[in-house]
Amino acid sequence: MNARAPLPRVLCAPLAGALLSGSVLCWDRRAGAEDSDASRLFDEGRTLVIAGRFAEACPKLEQSQRLEPRLGTQLNVAFCQERLGKVATAWLGFQQALSTARRGGDVARETFAQGRIDALEPRVPWLRVRAGAAADQLTVQLDGVPLAPSRWGQELPLDPGEHALLAARGGDEYWRATVVLAESQHVDISVPPPPATRRDDAAEHPTTRAAETSAAGHFVFEVGAFVGIILVDTNRSELDADPASIETTVVDADGMTQRLSCATATCDYASLGASSGVVAGVSGYVGYTVAPPTSLGLRFLVGPRVEGGGLLAAGPSASFALGRLRLGPTILFGTASHADWESIVLEWPAGSSYVEAPLRASLGFAIGLSAELGLELVSTSTGSVVLQATPLFLYGPNGMAYSLPLGVAYRWD
Repeated sequence: MNARAPLPRVLCAPLAGALLSGSVLCWDRRAGAEDSDASRLFDEGRTLVIAGRFAEACPKLEQSQRLEPRLGTQLNVAFCQERLGKVATAWLGFQQALSTARRGGDVARETFAQGRIDALEPRVPWLRVRAGAAADQLTVQLDGVPLAPSRWGQELPLDPGEHALLAARGGDEYWRATVVLAESQHVDISVPPPPATRRDDAAEHPTTRAAETSAAGHFVFEVGAFVGIILVDTNRSELDADPASIETTVVDADGMTQRLSCATATCDYASLGASSGVVAGVSGYVGYTVAPPTSLGLRFLVGPRVEGGGLLAAGPSASFALGRLRLGPTILFGTASHADWESIVLEWPAGSSYVEAPLRASLGFAIGLSAELGLELVSTSTGSVVLQATPLFLYGPNGMAYSLPLGVAYRWD
């Protein structure tokens, strides 16, 4: 079918003012197709769009696209849906138009579609539906449409507003919920497992609002392992061995051999000062979701320093989910320590001797800060695998410590 001539300039102007390049929306069909239903619906819908009557325009444009799919119609449909506040539907529509424009080499429309995608993406709400039961035990519906098990645990773009969830086993509904999404919001909701035994209708068909069944109001657990670099800088050190075991043999002025140790002679040694090393251990987080996508709880990191010493820190923490990213601050309480072999001096009346001895030093009770920087790698029906960095700083009465642990954790939420 031939394309239709563009609208007169006077009609295109409002669209050009509304968007980056409104004239793109005016390119669709040319003369010779005016008698088709698709063309008639397109013209009627486009006129309504220009008049700002989007609720009436969208159905006509959508029907025109169903009868005769065209790139220009697709752009008009997406534009109309955006003006109705259906940002996710419009975002997906512009992505389809972008692919079509690229295949056809239509640079102007490709640029226009990409611009709308970039503008809409930060506004799109996302919903993740988690189902702990196996796919053969239940079916899940979202807004009346079955949700494939492969999409359980994945974030889905949805338009702002209310969305209905339903779970059934063997065709019998046992749970439903209503989720209310706002622009830019990320919400997780967990579908409870099917009841073990049949209950009365009120127990078998609960209806709850999003505030009761969404990500808010449940516990979050995380366990992981980490390895990283730690720098400990201390002011004072002490022997890390029994003083009697640190000994040496000396010859006095009379030619007599004596055995001296730190238990019987004066031992002098300097502080370990600053030393870096490798630390490895386990991390964890226990929190409670107060409002999607925010949880408050307790985070901890515990691990030995490979060269001697270690890290022990825990404290109140917050965690924020931004799509696949997880960010959050932590106030830490704990300590860090290091150990190493150093030369010490054994002084005796006739002179002094040098020996190697183990020293250790701790910050004492320290306070500090940490930040969670996480990236969700894999989603499952019960949680997700997260790649993490948790840089931290501790300050105590005997010095300070810095560390950059990197690790992987599993998060149940």
